[in-house]
Amino acid sequence: MLVKLVCPHCKGEVRSTAAGPSCPSCARVFPIKGGVPCFLDQGEAFNEGDFQDQNAEDWTVSARQRDRIRQSRLFSWLNRLRIVLSLSGRRDRLFYKGIQRRVPPPLILDLGCGGGRHYFADYGRVVGIDPVLSLLQIARQVYAEVYQGSAAALPFADESFDYVVSSDVIGHIPTQIKDAVFAEMFRVLKKGGRTLHMIETDSTNWWFRYAHELPGFFQKHLVDRPGHISLELPTQLRARFLKHGFKEVVFQRTSTSIPECGTLAGIFDPASRKASLKMRSLAGLDSLLAKSLVVREMMNVLLEPIARINDLCRNLDDAGGALVIYEK
Repeated sequence: MLVKLVCPHCKGEVRSTAAGPSCPSCARVFPIKGGVPCFLDQGEAFNEGDFQDQNAEDWTVSARQRDRIRQSRLFSWLNRLRIVLSLSGRRDRLFYKGIQRRVPPPLILDLGCGGGRHYFADYGRVVGIDPVLSLLQIARQVYAEVYQGSAAALPFADESFDYVVSSDVIGHIPTQIKDAVFAEMFRVLKKGGRTLHMIETDSTNWWFRYAHELPGFFQKHLVDRPGHISLELPTQLRARFLKHGFKEVVFQRTSTSIPECGTLAGIFDPASRKASLKMRSLAGLDSLLAKSLVVREMMNVLLEPIARINDLCRNLDDAGGALVIYEK
C-alpha cells in the first residue's frame, strides 16, 4: 500500500479486516467491489444527478481510446507531436512540464481519475480516486492503486502526496462542496508539494457572452449537457485557491477569444434556431473542419501561435478554461 488510509468521515486510521477496510473509531466498514476499495457513501459523487450515470459509458470509451493510442508507436508519436504544437495540447503540456521526474518517483493523486492517464504513471507512482467503478477497473491497469470515493472526503492521511492533479473535474463538483474539495487537496498534499489542474471556467470572452445572452442557452449547452454545474470565472477560481492557503506558481488560459477547432460546433449547433445566422455559419464551418481528426488538429496547430498572441491581449476572465499549478 502506497499511502496510509484514513476514514473519510472521522479521519481515524483504517485497518484491514476480512470484511474489508474498517475504521475502529466510528465502526464503519468499507467494502471491496471488483477488487477496488469503496469509500463512497450512497449518493456521493463528483457531480450530482443523473449526469454521472449517463456519461460513464462515454468516459469508458474515451479511456479505452487513449489506451489504444498508447499501444501504437505511430499514434503515440503523433500524439506527442500534437501535445507540443497544437492548441489542443495545452492541457497535456501543463502536466508534462509541471511534474518532475525524480528518484524515488513522486507519489501522485489523480482526483476524478476516470480510466487513468499513462503520462501520470510515467512520472511517478499514481493513486487514482473516482466515483465511477467501471472507470476504476480500467485505471487499475494504469495506476498503482485506485479507490472509489469522493474528492470532498478523501480516505488518505495528511501530507501523503507530492502532487495532486485533476483534468476536467473541478467544474463538475457541486458548488456547495467545492470548498471541502479544496481543503482536502491541501490536507493530503505534502508541504512544498504541488497541485496541477485543467479546470473548466465561465468566461467573459465573445462566445461565452453570446451564449449567456440567449435565453436558457448557456444553462442547457454549457452547464447541463457537459455537466459543468459549478463554473466560476478565472479570477474567482484564483481567489478560491489562495483562500485555502495555496501559493500560485502558474495560471494559464486554455483559450481566450480563439477556441479549439470543434468548440463552437459543439456548443452552437448549426441547426439551432436560437443562434444568429452569423453564429450558425461559424459553427457550421467549425463543424466541417472538425469532422476529420487530421484537419482538426492541423487547424489547432495553426491556431496555437495566434492564440498565444491573443492571450497576451486579453484579461484573465476572457479565458475559456484554466491551467493552474499551485504549491503548498
